[in-house]
Amino acid sequence: MTGLPEGPYRFDAFVLDLLNLRLTADGENRTLEPKSFRLLQFLIENRHRVVPKEEILSTVWEGVAVSDNALTRAIAQIRKALDDDPKEPRYIETVPTVGYRFAAEMSPTVVETPVPAPVPARTTWPRTAIWAGVGVVVIAVAGVAAWGLRPKPAVPPPQAPVTIPLTTYRGSEETPSFSPDGNQVAFSWDGEKQDNFDIYVKALGSEAPLRLTSDPAPEWGPAWSPDGRTIAFRRRTGVDRFDVILIPALGGAERKLGEFLTGEDDNGYTLAWSVDSKWLVAPSAFPGENRSRLMKVSVESGEVSQITEGGPAMDSWPRISPDGTKLLFTRKFPHTPGDLYVARLDGNVNIVGTPRQIPLGGLQVGRTDWTEDGREILANTPGGAYRFPAGGTDTPQRVAWLPAGYSSWLTISRKGNRLAYGAVHGDANIWRIDLEAKGPRRPERLIASTFRDVYPKYSPDGKRIAFYSNRGGNPQVWVVNAEGGQARQLTFLKSGSAGTPSWRLDGKMLALDSNTTGAYQVYTMSPEGGKLTQLTQGPSTNFGASWSRDGKCIYFASNRTGRSEVWKTPADGGAAVQVTRNGGVKAFESEDGKTIYFSKESGAGSIWKMPAAGGAEDVLAESLYRFNFAVAKKGIYYMTAVGEDGKAELKFYSFANGNTSTVVPMGYPEFGLDVSPDGRYLIYAQLDDWASDLMLVENFR
Repeated sequence: MTGLPEGPYRFDAFVLDLLNLRLTADGENRTLEPKSFRLLQFLIENRHRVVPKEEILSTVWEGVAVSDNALTRAIAQIRKALDDDPKEPRYIETVPTVGYRFAAEMSPTVVETPVPAPVPARTTWPRTAIWAGVGVVVIAVAGVAAWGLRPKPAVPPPQAPVTIPLTTYRGSEETPSFSPDGNQVAFSWDGEKQDNFDIYVKALGSEAPLRLTSDPAPEWGPAWSPDGRTIAFRRRTGVDRFDVILIPALGGAERKLGEFLTGEDDNGYTLAWSVDSKWLVAPSAFPGENRSRLMKVSVESGEVSQITEGGPAMDSWPRISPDGTKLLFTRKFPHTPGDLYVARLDGNVNIVGTPRQIPLGGLQVGRTDWTEDGREILANTPGGAYRFPAGGTDTPQRVAWLPAGYSSWLTISRKGNRLAYGAVHGDANIWRIDLEAKGPRRPERLIASTFRDVYPKYSPDGKRIAFYSNRGGNPQVWVVNAEGGQARQLTFLKSGSAGTPSWRLDGKMLALDSNTTGAYQVYTMSPEGGKLTQLTQGPSTNFGASWSRDGKCIYFASNRTGRSEVWKTPADGGAAVQVTRNGGVKAFESEDGKTIYFSKESGAGSIWKMPAAGGAEDVLAESLYRFNFAVAKKGIYYMTAVGEDGKAELKFYSFANGNTSTVVPMGYPEFGLDVSPDGRYLIYAQLDDWASDLMLVENFR
């Protein structure tokens, strides 16, 4: 388009707002990915005809070679947003073998045109009127005095935030950082071929970015120095290590500032500059510890000093306040959101006193940033973004125009009233492998939607599968039959999420976890639906429930001792008992109930075993993605950690001989893995078509 659209398109209860890139129904936002939004706009603009598939792909995808599946997926997302039934369509009609047509009648768009004031005719004043005019002047002078005392007109309210795409390149753009004037953004992008993440800079209003790096190692987390001269970023040099590199903002010779180690579950790519551009704050672990602390690094000398202690938790996502006097950071345990802490800083970025936890009414957060004036904080959580005073509050305010579950890497410009974030889009689906199939094992998609479907668990009779999905809004627990059909929602929490379902051996009860009351807690409920019964309480995080073989106890992970350990609690209520002593996350009992198999966070994750009655621990597998493993009759199926190529493998550990074999290579892993009770099928979650774009919010205040 050569200019801004004239106005929104209206049909029935829907409004497609082209200026703000927003689809609403009766004022409620309906989420659409950028391509789906553009496709709906294109169909509406050509609503008087059937639009061929070839024309849609050429126009909407701008000549980029994509399969028909991309178009089918976009159509499915539009239909879901419009509550449109493909069998009896009201809005999007399919014309077989040809294309699609927009079928609804458009409502008129009302445009209010101001009526110009009448222009008075020119008047010739007679001489006799001039002296009368002197009196008018005297009256006018008095009027001017009165005018100066009149109430001043109200200041017009600030403009509402407007969200527009900042990048729309193929692949994934991540970790944005504004220049000091707010007119440019540095970011990491895996490029046209999606083969490696490098650092780029893009001026607002331009299309082509400036590429700063071309090293074969992946690079993330650019941070623009306050003086505007330098961009710092992280270059991954190994599975558990990275370098901090400095490069001029316009490109040029690089300078390595230091080498650092990653901690467990480390995705804290953020680097933070001091306001005088002399220091950087970076998260780093010590050898053999796997817990990240915050370090300060001298930009001049490269000298490194530890500035936070952390204890068993991890410190990450540092942010220095605009005035340079405070350090904001997240303290967390693996696979969980964290608590927010703030510390006072001196002029050399040393912490003065003890860091203080910011009260947030039980809300746990991830990535954060200060507002431009430093008076407020914006934080991302699994349930969306929240805004609150810098001193904390019991009632943080939800930021309605940032999509829940799809926004990340929040960053706020220091000038220009702008915010940028990553809009993650991918299709997390549940796949199935027939382990008894002859010939090559070919995974098939079993449970799929345009939303996140993860963590599948077979019922004990193998006839149903519980999983959790955000297809209905916030993540909730759902149930389907063994072939993936007849989906039915079980939980309907108005706030928070519900997930990681686990079946009791008789199939009559489910255990799950939810953060509906703040911190994650363990609950039980009937698989037919109904009321949730809470089993754990308190400020600690309790999650990842699984049943004992006799159905009397529930195992779960908790950080109540200061780090994640496996605990168990009576299923009908009572005091919990600690099971592991050297770290643990997810636990399953053996068939005879004598052995516990559990995951532990050590580097990339691992699988261990120990006697159920207590005793020595033995490691079985040293590469595990999250806690994606399942105990079967003959061994353990598990998903490895992501390799350098961004992929994982499904493997099998044999109880008979202790050997490990590959079941099948897979794509980018998601959360969850299970085996059917008869041992025939393996089901797991995988992220298909993963990508992200950067979004720009103008008029952010």
